[in-house]
Amino acid sequence: MSPRKLGGMLVSICAAFAVSACSTSGESTGQATAPALPFAIDSVSISPMTTANLCSQLGGQGQAPTVTIKHTAAAGVPIRLSLQDKLSDGSTFNHRSTRVTSDGSGTTTVNHRFLPPCNTTGGRLNSNYQLTVEAGGKSRTVGWARFNSATRTIQ
Repeated sequence: MSPRKLGGMLVSICAAFAVSACSTSGESTGQATAPALPFAIDSVSISPMTTANLCSQLGGQGQAPTVTIKHTAAAGVPIRLSLQDKLSDGSTFNHRSTRVTSDGSGTTTVNHRFLPPCNTTGGRLNSNYQLTVEAGGKSRTVGWARFNSATRTIQ
């Protein structure tokens, strides 16, 4: 077979493959399937703060909170959680973050040991702990608890 004929056959085969790759599958109506729903965070809840969640200097054990995220039922979507202390002087203390992937059921539960709440300023600054969850280009922030450093009480 001559190189010219071989080249012509190769072009024909590539053209046939390209046309078949563009064909639709499924029903014969030729309509494309609907795109997947975008990932959405429906709700975020965090277990109430207790003395056990506090650092050892405040009489706690640094116990991890339980975070429950309700979202679009899709598995493997990256979710970022971060815990912050918004202090009464306007500053912010980051208590670290973690990344997990979504559960296909639509509910993802996370038990991560963030840095435990440990405001030992003795009344100079009070704390407002907030958890932010980010996924699918959206974020949701929920309050965890307030802490009065003068009385060492969770509010």
